[in-house]
Amino acid sequence: MALNPLPRHAIMTDSPSSTPRSRFVWKAATTLGAVTGMLASQLTGCASTVATEGREGESQPSGTHAMPGGGEGHPGHAVQTRGEGEGAPIEASALATDDIGYLTHLGLIRGHLAVGYSLYDAGLPELAETHMKHPRAEIYRTVEPAFGPRGCGGFGAELTALTNAVVSRQPQSRMAAVYTSLTDAIGQCESRADFRDPTVVTRVIENLLRTGGVEYQIGVIDGRIDNLHEYQDAWGFTQIAGAWARSGAYARSPGAQAVGAQIDVLVQSLQPLWPSLNPGPRVNGEAAQLFGAAGRTEVIGLALSR
Repeated sequence: MALNPLPRHAIMTDSPSSTPRSRFVWKAATTLGAVTGMLASQLTGCASTVATEGREGESQPSGTHAMPGGGEGHPGHAVQTRGEGEGAPIEASALATDDIGYLTHLGLIRGHLAVGYSLYDAGLPELAETHMKHPRAEIYRTVEPAFGPRGCGGFGAELTALTNAVVSRQPQSRMAAVYTSLTDAIGQCESRADFRDPTVVTRVIENLLRTGGVEYQIGVIDGRIDNLHEYQDAWGFTQIAGAWARSGAYARSPGAQAVGAQIDVLVQSLQPLWPSLNPGPRVNGEAAQLFGAAGRTEVIGLALSR
């Protein structure tokens, strides 16, 4: 299957709270390394395990790819992804054929879930709820019409099961099982797009970074945390972007491998933007760094067409 992070792939650990409490700190570097390594290995194996799955034919990116509004899920703001040119946002129904927009939506869902799972794992279920509920309310309903045409059964039941597990404060072992079932289902839907094409994946990464920039811009204003939820979301989207950079999509050729490696280094360089997911009132980061990384990803990806 395509992108399939298991519970231990949730890389974030600390979290904010609306009530005073001691701040969590990042888990040990060895734990983070194991997490990212496992995610990368799962992605690398996807290109071979699902080589015959999915839709026939190559993706045909359009100039503009369907995206949620306002970065992701913020009504009233038309945000479009970048393709071969600029244009007006297209209808959500286009996700049935637009692999880049489709995989971007699923990546945004994954980003939210990874944040929520990490918060729950850190002992902050009340904060996890908002991230676990958000995908269904704001993103899933947009991409859902594309599942039928693509031959994917969707994962609405799994999303509901995860939300229920959070609300009922299930033990971590149960949460891990529910989360794994959900991410497996998302992976099945991802396999219905051309996730093996490095050009497609590069554009998905670009979109995730750009959306992360929008979220960070909302979350951090003049170096101060203004919206902690959006600050966290930006982290989640960036982690999924990095996971795609380490995926099997870039294993096709030495040139593609070089592109993936460059993008991975670029994404990793963004990590200081989140010294913690429960920082003090100030952080030393700017959304421009994410927007710049999105633009740089586009430039790096040009090598794939040579």
